[in-house]
Amino acid sequence: MGDVALWSGFALAVVLAAVGGFALGRFGWPRPKPAAPVVASPQALMAELIRHAAPLDLLSGNAGEPQARCLPKSIGPDGLVCDLLDSAGSLELRPGLALTCYFAPMRRGGARVNSFQTEVVAVHSSLELPQVVLRPPLLLEAVSRRRHARKRVSDPRFVHVRLWAADAETSRLFFPEAAPDIWINAYDGQNGGENAVTDISPGGLAMELRAALVPPGLEPGSPVVLKCSLFQFKEKQFKHYWYAGLVRGISAPDEKTRRIAVGFTAVGALDGAATQGVRWTERILNETQGGSA
Repeated sequence: MGDVALWSGFALAVVLAAVGGFALGRFGWPRPKPAAPVVASPQALMAELIRHAAPLDLLSGNAGEPQARCLPKSIGPDGLVCDLLDSAGSLELRPGLALTCYFAPMRRGGARVNSFQTEVVAVHSSLELPQVVLRPPLLLEAVSRRRHARKRVSDPRFVHVRLWAADAETSRLFFPEAAPDIWINAYDGQNGGENAVTDISPGGLAMELRAALVPPGLEPGSPVVLKCSLFQFKEKQFKHYWYAGLVRGISAPDEKTRRIAVGFTAVGALDGAATQGVRWTERILNETQGGSA
């Protein structure tokens, strides 16, 4: 069972779904390919990231899991000041450490950019909310960092998701019967029809929903449980997959919308004998299975 059986079934759905308007394409692990630097206004982009409270991923290389995640708060002569979202992240950082900083893709200078090179100026781990100060960028770049290329969902009718803001290791919920905290279903006449899965990969997915529907306390690093239902055109029915995961980031495309990215950490299988009704198997992260959503 596990990921192999799950994604072999999903691959068939991908091929058939393309005819019906839901094309995820071929999954792969492209090696990071830096694009030519874009000479634009990094200072203006920093101000925009601060204004939208856009999370940043800090990596000491071009691919893999971040050393830390942070929210930019201000920029000045000393550098870009960011609040660390996970206090443990300060343990991975030190002054002088070279980093690649990733943010949600934006258009600048007629090109798409998603990163810049920087280094740690200072780490203030003793604060109630630890902070890191980064050297302001001089250039913006577009760098591929995903082990699995995330594919756009062109028709949300074929992907339904239930999400619980719960930890698969400790929750006492019986998930097959519990009401979800987020419900995505284009056919639903209530809140589910206002939300949508925007892109997906074997490593995770991203969704957009009304800001008012985000569960209180959900933030980057929060554990979640998901039931993903993917339409199988051959059988003409939905097939259901269970995942445990972590929220990788929450951003605000506009005032009324929130975008939530989730990375999968475990695969589930229905089991009536399990306390939660689901038996979990940790995902093995190797060169064929990525951990980035």
